[in-house]
Amino acid sequence: MFQWVSWSLLIGCGGPAAKSVVDTRVPDDGRIKVLSYNVHGLPSLITGDDTPGRMTQIAPRLGAWDILGIQEDWGVANHESLMADVDHDTRLWFDDALFGRVYGSGLTTLARFPVISQEGVHFSTCEGIVDGASDCLASKGFQVTRLAVGDASVDVYNTHLEAGGSAADKASREAQVQDLMAFMARESSGHAIIFTGDFNLHAQDADDATLLARLSDEGGLADSCHLVGCAETQHIDRVWVRSSDLIQLVPTEWANVSMDFLDDGGVGLSDHPPISVVLNWDTQ
Repeated sequence: MFQWVSWSLLIGCGGPAAKSVVDTRVPDDGRIKVLSYNVHGLPSLITGDDTPGRMTQIAPRLGAWDILGIQEDWGVANHESLMADVDHDTRLWFDDALFGRVYGSGLTTLARFPVISQEGVHFSTCEGIVDGASDCLASKGFQVTRLAVGDASVDVYNTHLEAGGSAADKASREAQVQDLMAFMARESSGHAIIFTGDFNLHAQDADDATLLARLSDEGGLADSCHLVGCAETQHIDRVWVRSSDLIQLVPTEWANVSMDFLDDGGVGLSDHPPISVVLNWDTQ
């Protein structure tokens, strides 16, 4: 589906040897498989398991998707293990650490589409170092990667919002959503969007539900789970989409693919489910 260059064999009756001709036409529709996955890449002292070993086992399974938003990809060695088997031309790791922070953002975007532009942005706020969810140990933020898809473009966002349920945690999450909405309005106006992430927003929580509604109403985003009528609407790991005048993005499949990410003992390779979405795209 995504073969940008195809070969045609032209045969002339009784003529010279056949020549290969390159067809450089840009496709105007196709299918994209998207994965959002928090890989739980904290040190083993915190996770209580073999984090490097899990990264090694996750790595060969990532090739089944065309666009991936990965969260908690922390540490050079763990990141290199995750990337060991991927064949994606686009591999962007946003792990810059702010002054005084232990970790970077831990965000990685993989794609089989060419990059037009890319940027990593840190959130303006966080909450907790030794209390709450200790989010201020990391430099959380979001990635934005503009990809060429057909003769149009799609802005791929990837993020990991504040965790925790205290009033301070919720205030920080609200500020982070404000950061996202301000950037999106300024930089992605008129552009189609695929938005992966661990949003730490629970639909059953009234405050979080308000922020989910803001992503939908103000950002023009639609949760792919809701669009296909999936049965697992409670997940905090989501894939949002938005079409533009130039390209339509239509989710056709949503799946929790946890069963594809188990170790030999049948234990999940992360404490989060990998969320897989299939999108049909059309520029006609």
